[in-house]
Amino acid sequence: MSRSFNAFVRNGAVAVLTASALSGLSVHAEPLSRPFSDRSTPAITAQMQPKGMAMTQGSFRKAEAPVSGGFSIHEKDGKTVLTLSGDFKTNDMAPDLKVIFSPSATPLAATKAPGFPLKPGSYTVLAKLQSSKGAQSYVIPASIDLKAQKSVLIWCQKFNATMAWAPLKP
Repeated sequence: MSRSFNAFVRNGAVAVLTASALSGLSVHAEPLSRPFSDRSTPAITAQMQPKGMAMTQGSFRKAEAPVSGGFSIHEKDGKTVLTLSGDFKTNDMAPDLKVIFSPSATPLAATKAPGFPLKPGSYTVLAKLQSSKGAQSYVIPASIDLKAQKSVLIWCQKFNATMAWAPLKP
């Protein structure tokens, strides 16, 4: 073993050396003197998350209209982006569709079928839906606090009807 490696081990540090330089992962070392159970794994996990990896993702659930596909929220070029999957599809006859966020994990619980109307002020509009089907991306502005949001919905503003929804899970 090299002299520097022996000195490194003698000082009680643990190192995990992987292809971090290639993958963009951070390397985290802690002294062995602290019990493993005292270590903060959430911070380590956040540091080790590769850039561009989904912060959250999920599948849409039917509300008023049949739906397929899902979404992911990830960082891209320093911006937070919501991307609908290539197999995303909702009612192509519904006008004025929007992508919105709700602070509720169960946004339809306080509404009634068939339209699942939303109360004013109970949601935040992200953008007009670009297409009723296929992959599409939306930059989430810093003014939308994602930590306060619990679900993403596809909503018809003209008729106050929710087409589909999905919980936001980290």
